[in-house]
Amino acid sequence: MSLIEWDPSFSVGSARMDADHQKLISLLNRLYDAWHGGESIAELGWLFDELLAYADTHFAAEEMALRSRDYPRLDKQVADHARLKDSVVAFRDRHLAGETPDALTTEMTAFLKAWLLEHILGEDMLYRTYFKGE
Repeated sequence: MSLIEWDPSFSVGSARMDADHQKLISLLNRLYDAWHGGESIAELGWLFDELLAYADTHFAAEEMALRSRDYPRLDKQVADHARLKDSVVAFRDRHLAGETPDALTTEMTAFLKAWLLEHILGEDMLYRTYFKGE
């Protein structure tokens, strides 16, 4: 069962950014499925690390692309990205420390789903015109 399904209405006007967002959604879905499938702590830790590494790659590319276009809301993007990374690290650390999985899963799932959808559909949509034709 997927946590989030990609929808064409999520497109931000850049094929690269859309592909990155689809990959982030895929990683969130894999983490969600593994968590609910009873995967080992090691497997979940690896998925958290993969999500963090890919988020770093995407955020760096997105921020560089926006910087090159003199995007006026770049500071907001950078702050949002840092908040997500900090939250995912905190969830991973709490999980690896053995915190009760059910409570953590519910909290993490709600946060990640809301953040990703709100960020893409809200903040990222604002840069759509900066990528016209790409």
